[in-house]
Amino acid sequence: MANWYQDQLTNKNFLSPIGFVFVLDKARKVSFLCQKAEIPSLTLGSVNIPTRGMVPIPVEGNIQYGALNLEFKVDEDLRNYMELHNWIRALGTPQTMKERTDWNTKYQGLPSEDPRTSDATLQVLNNNNIVNFDVVFKNLFPVNLSTISFDVTQNDNDFFTASATFQYMLYEVRNTNSQTKR
Repeated sequence: MANWYQDQLTNKNFLSPIGFVFVLDKARKVSFLCQKAEIPSLTLGSVNIPTRGMVPIPVEGNIQYGALNLEFKVDEDLRNYMELHNWIRALGTPQTMKERTDWNTKYQGLPSEDPRTSDATLQVLNNNNIVNFDVVFKNLFPVNLSTISFDVTQNDNDFFTASATFQYMLYEVRNTNSQTKR
């Protein structure tokens, strides 16, 4: 019989929603002004095989990752917004082939082997603002960038916040003390 005390939490501090740092290799200016990030959803799919009264059994390897959504403040020179804008243009249909070539040569020296993708890390901080664990995203690339809407009818001078959506191959939650998964 297991000891009930061993199954209890040893750290009774709660996770803070404001304790994070987001690092994106190919868009450092977006990382610096990041206001909101989230750990995406994880879904295990299932295959429905007709059986008599049995429940469908999940098939291994059928994991679907939700999109990574970020919100960031836009600087007045649009530098962080244009980082993502130019990345999406290089991935999509650029106006000239030179646009894509310039993008590839600009990021060839980074650790990511493919200049089209980037690795990113969401560092989650503990209550003492020390990195507690990392969520590492592999082969990340932007798929959506929000609009920037100018409006003179607003009462306050709220600064622009843009949002971006990313797809990626997978994410891993890692301890900061070691490189192993939690």
